[in-house]
Formats: sequence, C-alpha cells, structure tokens
Amino acid sequence: MQTFAQLPRITLDISQGTVDAIPDERLRELAHYWFARRHGNQVPSRADIDPLDFPALLPNIMLLDRVTTPEGDRFRFRLSGTDIALYTGRELTGKFLDEVLPATYHEYVDLLNRTVLKTQLPIYTSSLYHDEGNFVNGITYRVVMPLRSSSLQPDRIFVCQFWQRREDRGSWTGNWLSAQPEIRVLQPPQAATDIA
Repeated sequence: MQTFAQLPRITLDISQGTVDAIPDERLRELAHYWFARRHGNQVPSRADIDPLDFPALLPNIMLLDRVTTPEGDRFRFRLSGTDIALYTGRELTGKFLDEVLPATYHEYVDLLNRTVLKTQLPIYTSSLYHDEGNFVNGITYRVVMPLRSSSLQPDRIFVCQFWQRREDRGSWTGNWLSAQPEIRVLQPPQAATDIA
C-alpha cells in the first residue's frame, strides 16, 4: 500500500462552497462564528476570537503564525491542541510546518494556508491522512481560517481539525479507496452558492 508521500503529485482543484455544506456540525458552527466576527469584509483579528466561546473544540485547535524568511514564508505552530498531538504523534507547538510534515503532505497543507491568506476567506478541506504519527489510513477534515495579529493583512492561520480512522464510524462516509483531497473556499453565508 502506498503512503501519501509516495503517491504521484495530484493536481488539486479549489472550488467554492458554503458553510452549511460542511458535513461536520462542529466545523459548521465554528465557520459561522468566524464570519460573525468579521468587520465588514475585513478578516477578524486574533483578539476577536475568544477560546471560551468554543471550549469543546480546544483540543482540536491550532494557531499558526506566518514567518517571513529570506527563503520565503514559513508557518510556525503558535498553539496546538491535545488531540492534535494525540493524532499526529507529537507536540507541534513552536515547530515549523515544514519540520513536522512529510514533503508531499506539507505541500498540501502549505497550499491550504496560502489559499486562506490570499482569499481572506476560510476553507473546508478533507484528505486522506498518512503520516509518521500514530496511525495511517485515516481521513482528516478541517476548517482553516485567516486571522490578523496587529496588521491589516492576515498573518495567522486558525485551524480546527478532526480525524477519523478507517475502522471508526464518524461523520465522514466516503469511499476510502477513491478519496481525493477536497478544498472548498467558503463564501460569506448571505452570498454563498455551493458549486462543489
């Protein structure tokens, strides 16, 4: 069986989607929360997000900072919840994304982060998860949302991520053998049309 890192490069389509089309209720509610904290069309600041508003999700939350280097932007984990460590098999806080993910999977996650910073909108994404952590043959799905620190442009990534092992029942019910990465840019609730 091939791991994600051994698969040939996959061309990924990025489509538009709606918050209400997110299959996991927890992620739907968090995406609605993010949109409710926008100021007009401006991305919420980190100060607009109160972790006490979603305590049950904290084990699945990550916060990453964009760090500009001479070689280009990198992403460093500012915060990584306890379930993240459980499923990835390591503590991520303080580490750079490219230090902890296999190259091909890093390219995928890096694309997600750059997409939310560029579009200034959250995305819903799902993909097979093969890593060097505690398990393989799982599915992971997440909402990735841009945030601002003190600048006007987004420079942080706010993520809520869940996993489902192949043998477990859960909200993901697709075909494991034909699953492809999915990336949907979430449109504002009042103007969204799901074309995915």
